[in-house]
Order: sequence, then C-alpha cells, then structure tokens
Amino acid sequence: MTNQSRGYSYEDFLLDPAKMRFFRSERGSLILALNGEEHTDLKIRRAFPLEEANRYVGIFAANGDELGLLEDPQALDADSRQALFDELDKIYFHPTILAFNSLDEEFGVLRGEIETTSGPRQLEIRGYRTHVRMLSGGRAIIEDVDGNRYLIEDWRALPQRTREILGL
Repeated sequence: MTNQSRGYSYEDFLLDPAKMRFFRSERGSLILALNGEEHTDLKIRRAFPLEEANRYVGIFAANGDELGLLEDPQALDADSRQALFDELDKIYFHPTILAFNSLDEEFGVLRGEIETTSGPRQLEIRGYRTHVRMLSGGRAIIEDVDGNRYLIEDWRALPQRTREILGL
C-alpha cells in the first residue's frame, strides 16, 4: 500500500495573522474577520493545550469546517490577541493547585481539599491512575469527576505522601 499525498501541506492551512481580526459582538460572542468575511459561532481549539498552550490554535466555522490554523497568536494585533486568549481561557479553564490541604484515598477514590489560583476547591478523582498525568518540565494535570482540570506546576515539590497518593 502506497502513501498517497492529498496535495496539501501544513502551510496550506496556516492563517496569516496580518489578515485576520478577532473581536466581540454586542452580545459578547467571538467573531473573526478573515478575507473580507465575518465568521460567527466559531469553534477554537488549541492543537497542543498542555504543551504549547499559546501557539497553534485551530479555528473552525460553526458547521465544523476548518478555517485554518493560527500558528502564532502573538503575531495578532493586541485587541485580537486579547479577544482570542479570553475565549481560550474560558474553554481551557484549569487553575493551578497551590496547596493540598487534605488528600486521602479510599476504595480507589481520591478526595481532598485544595487551594487553587481560583480559590478553594473540593477534589474528587475516580480512576485516578488515568486522571493524573505527568507532563514535561515537572508539571502534572489532574482531572476531577466533573471534568475540571487542575495544573500542578512542579509535582516534585509536593510532599512525599501527596506524591505517593497521586501516583507521581
């Protein structure tokens, strides 16, 4: 079986930040002005939400059609960049864990009280072996039973008992 090219390259999907502008509608929805058209009801996704959160943003029309890939959002004008990052922050909300006030495991379920950059939270994790993941640079991400994600900036700095309970 041969690998046939579809005739597309990576560059074919790249969007030119100089030719696009993000802004908000009166109702607060994100709008993209691109090539003389305004696109509403956008779906935006980070290609690498954990490792390259501020680069490689996929932009999709309301019907799911790909409009393209924005390789470097930092190249947008300041207002567009702010509107885009505000939207991404709503989609990819994951506060940083500042402290574990308590953490226990019982019958395969982790329960605890944590302090985060968004305030105190009750944490419950079922199947924690698959919901606690190590990332590069000593970081880790935890996903609770409600689908909330929390970032640990340096799991190596956690107390030994906490690391053991989390499986880090």
